[in-house]
Amino acid sequence: MNQELTERYKQWMIAQRNNNEKTVKLMLTHTKWFFEWLKKKKLSINDVTQDIVDDYIVYCKERYSKNTLVTITANLRKLLVHFLKRKDIEIKVVQTSSPKRDKTPLTREEVNAMLEAAKENPLDEAILKTLYYSGMRKSELISLDIEDIDFENLKITVRYGKGDTYRRVNITKDCAMAIKKWLAVRPQPEKGDEKALFISVHRKRISKSYIRDIVKIYAAKAGIEKTVYPHKFRITHITHMAEANLDIKEIQAQTGHKDIKTLMRYIQYSSEKIRKSYEKVFERNDDDIIHTHNPPETETNAEYYKKLAFKKYLDGEINRKMLNEILETFDGKDEIDERIKDIAYS
Repeated sequence: MNQELTERYKQWMIAQRNNNEKTVKLMLTHTKWFFEWLKKKKLSINDVTQDIVDDYIVYCKERYSKNTLVTITANLRKLLVHFLKRKDIEIKVVQTSSPKRDKTPLTREEVNAMLEAAKENPLDEAILKTLYYSGMRKSELISLDIEDIDFENLKITVRYGKGDTYRRVNITKDCAMAIKKWLAVRPQPEKGDEKALFISVHRKRISKSYIRDIVKIYAAKAGIEKTVYPHKFRITHITHMAEANLDIKEIQAQTGHKDIKTLMRYIQYSSEKIRKSYEKVFERNDDDIIHTHNPPETETNAEYYKKLAFKKYLDGEINRKMLNEILETFDGKDEIDERIKDIAYS
């Protein structure tokens, strides 16, 4: 019975919930654990009550980490409440908070120092440059295949982003060259990983731990004292684009964020940027003439004014509340229904 139910549950997740392969595999693993626990208790799925569910959650809390409990309880609710429609059972998914990390972006000098330290290792150099120049997530980089690289147009197709979607991101010539150098020495992969772009010395697709380790190694070699981890390259990528006055929509297209408010929380300010903005406000010469900025005749649409407002915000000339009100004016209140709460990524 359990085998038949598991198969129907799998098909339901794929067809009705549109879950990707990784999610389905994880949920089926947790379902197997639950069925094994029921069997030891000489119970079947038909015997499950609120008390039995609570007993199982207590059992899991004594054995698993809080992160694992998140997916265990999420699967229980999906299986029992949504799939089997047991409305008499209430399951609260365990919540975890993100670890408190230093979100300060790397400076351009620090990025260059790390890339310089990795230049003798084609694999590591290609990984670091892809992280920085594309701004993609660690999981997205791991899933890259050789066919995803468009050297002619300097783009990478990210096929495994959040939500099982894909997008095209830009890279530089320098990044493309680093990937070519890696491909020239890439060893023959093990069966099953033939398409993988980045493979380890074990001839298998690289792991999350490999990326985490090399980021720490090259940060140390570059003499960087602050905490550096793979996701910091994404924070740095976004911040550097914002400081270069790219339009927020342009940044969004590169990073794949669905919600601009989430993207805004990634943007960090370097102390140098803040100092320059401070000096513009408080250390102007008395004879400075403040000119009004008239929009060019060829650019009088809403995008022009949003871009100008965003630049003024980055330069410290307007605050978050004013930026939000300007964006509401041109985007409409339905699109921006909340004030920007915190510009720092958390």
